[in-house]
Amino acid sequence: MLARHLASCGFALKQQLQEVSMDHATLRAAVIDYFQKQLADAKVRRVSLGPYTPKERERVLDTVGMLEEGNIEFWQLVGRDQAEQELGRFFETTGLSRDEFWPHAMRVLDEIRKGKIGAAKEILAFAGTLDGYDFSEAQSGAQAAGSPPAGTGSSGTEQAAQRLANGVSGTLLSDMFAARQAEANRGAEWSAKLCADYSVWVGLFLELAGDRSILSYRKADARAFKEVLQELPVNRTKYVETDGLGPREAVQAGKQHGLAVISTSTVNKALGRLQAIWKWADKQLDDDLPDIFGPMKVAARVNARDEADPFSKGQLKAIFSGPLFTGCKSDRFRTQAGDTNMSGTSWYWLPLLGLYTGARLNELCQLHLTDLDKEDGVQFLHLREGQQGQRIKSGIGRVVPLHPKLIDLGILRYAETQRRGGEERLFPTLQVGPTGYYSDRPSKDFSAYLKGINAKTDKTSFHSFRHGFKDACRSGGVQPDIADILQGHSLHGMSGRYGDGKAPLSVLQEAIFKVSYPGLSLECVRQHP
Repeated sequence: MLARHLASCGFALKQQLQEVSMDHATLRAAVIDYFQKQLADAKVRRVSLGPYTPKERERVLDTVGMLEEGNIEFWQLVGRDQAEQELGRFFETTGLSRDEFWPHAMRVLDEIRKGKIGAAKEILAFAGTLDGYDFSEAQSGAQAAGSPPAGTGSSGTEQAAQRLANGVSGTLLSDMFAARQAEANRGAEWSAKLCADYSVWVGLFLELAGDRSILSYRKADARAFKEVLQELPVNRTKYVETDGLGPREAVQAGKQHGLAVISTSTVNKALGRLQAIWKWADKQLDDDLPDIFGPMKVAARVNARDEADPFSKGQLKAIFSGPLFTGCKSDRFRTQAGDTNMSGTSWYWLPLLGLYTGARLNELCQLHLTDLDKEDGVQFLHLREGQQGQRIKSGIGRVVPLHPKLIDLGILRYAETQRRGGEERLFPTLQVGPTGYYSDRPSKDFSAYLKGINAKTDKTSFHSFRHGFKDACRSGGVQPDIADILQGHSLHGMSGRYGDGKAPLSVLQEAIFKVSYPGLSLECVRQHP
């Protein structure tokens, strides 16, 4: 059995791996990049060699048949050594952390196998275009013929950029996307998380509509993409019913098993990612490229508030009367009662800051000690971009006065402890995750804490503090434009007394003083010494 062979090399069984968390978006983006580079060179070679002979085509089809037998079956057939070599090449080429993804080796191999299937089918289709001539548009074969020859050291991304620079109107979507990625990387426009997100949705569209000249796609392709998105099961790689299935097969399996589908906002986000690529491509090409994705966006049946709930009074009470805030067994056992005071940790302060600032989790995780400041007697947090990868969604920096409850609990004493220790950041133990954000691990830790104290629901997460803060502002009589400024929202129509997005610090402090949560007592919460 391959499973036994791989287990002896340090692999875990697939059934076991499904229980362990893995960043699938990052893996998928790496697989797409891995095979796009191979395909670019393969197409150049194919143009030089010409169409497949019948025997060559039969061999490729046989290989596809072997790959489609299944993950365990295929790697058992090729053998342990080949599987190890493939993994080694993949990690070396993509730069993915071997330590992080090695425990998920069978999942990685499965994605590689599926990538091989897609690449083989794509090269078969490409070779078919060399068997005749189509003068209705510039041929992709002509592009490849004008590309740098294989082996010159030019990557698939660089080749794509070169073909785009040559002004070839028949540029493949995969090449166009690779060129956009290259530009974004040069200008540091995209975080790793954003790049992975683009790769997931562009990859899904390519899987559904095929890779062809970007000028050849029509609204029918965008409409078909939207229709699949609207029925696509949420987290489909995490469930045995849909794991390993293509998008259309996953839709059918989801219907059979009654699985929840992705939200309207996620559907529109996916369409927006493709729309952004199309808009960028339109600026690069001589031919006009119509926006086929914008008209497909779905009218939101619910707003963001309906897709994520604020915490109920009962949940807030459970959170802040739980062991993390009143004394737990240890750092590791934070949901079990004990004598450990956690007020010197990010686990303790992040929920409290979320409760009384309404800030996004990553905005809090990335804070520097210099972001905790004082002016005219008002202590405040400065949420901003700039230092060592600090990011603010929508780029709207702001100041948020500290709520008296935070000061009473010892946030200033905690910050001073970090300063005396020579630290630069408010939460120095937090590290940037694989998506490029400090909040990766804290988000998972907080969700685990909610589950551990039986306070988790499908529509609550750390972001629920943000919704609750907005409710608290409304209940306390805070003007809507001031509440938006505190939370970093764009003001609707740039209207109101503070249309420039700024307000005096004294006005913001007055608003913060109005924020309260009736029925929530923090008397049992341990203060920072």
